[in-house]
Amino acid sequence: MATYKTKAIILSSYPYREHDRIISFFSEQYGRMEARARGARKLSSKLAGHLEPFIETELLLAAGRRWDILAGSRTLQSRQKLRSSLELVALASLCAEAAKLITRPQAADQRIFNVLKSTFSYLEDERLSLAHKQSLGISFLWQMLRLAGFAPELSRCIHCRLPINAQAESGRGAFSFEGGGILCSNCSNHDLFAIPLNSELLSELKDQSLKDSLTARRVVIGFWRQVVDYAELRSWKFLEAIHANLFTN
Repeated sequence: MATYKTKAIILSSYPYREHDRIISFFSEQYGRMEARARGARKLSSKLAGHLEPFIETELLLAAGRRWDILAGSRTLQSRQKLRSSLELVALASLCAEAAKLITRPQAADQRIFNVLKSTFSYLEDERLSLAHKQSLGISFLWQMLRLAGFAPELSRCIHCRLPINAQAESGRGAFSFEGGGILCSNCSNHDLFAIPLNSELLSELKDQSLKDSLTARRVVIGFWRQVVDYAELRSWKFLEAIHANLFTN
């Protein structure tokens, strides 16, 4: 049975049969994959501690029919701090869930691996405030949408096609979920559900570095639901449930 190694970030897992688990991970060389970890549910399992969500690991896998088989794992980054509070668990879970939902199986993308890795590192950084980490969660979702090929039109009005910069500076532009981009002030009435934007938020959307705000959340989550087949991010609901004002202004 052929074996191979790959660096990977664990996204999630679920029980399989009596003693096994199916592990979902994003690998550096092969993209998102699932593999079977035999015996991982046993108390005596040596693999179990290396397969917790958010861990960065080097996996040894053996080619299989339905799933490849996990033959070994060496932890590179334990990410223990991400499990130190409900808020951090929720933020890291949001990133892992988003990466799982928006990527295709076995579609390698070094950029997604790097963004996921760096975001987890920032979330662990004790020098950063919780508010900053909340912004990282929003920015991660926005980056995933763009990296997966769902980049909205931010430079020109999606209706009249005129450059949007002048209108944006006056604070009268709007983001259309249905149209997938910006409407200028003259065209904003073409979508009654468009979200008004100011020049600062438009700049943040272009730079993929968002400050957490009600409008930023409405744009990012609304656009996510529009383009990812209206998929609900359960981790987002978890965030709201564990701390009612976690994402309030």
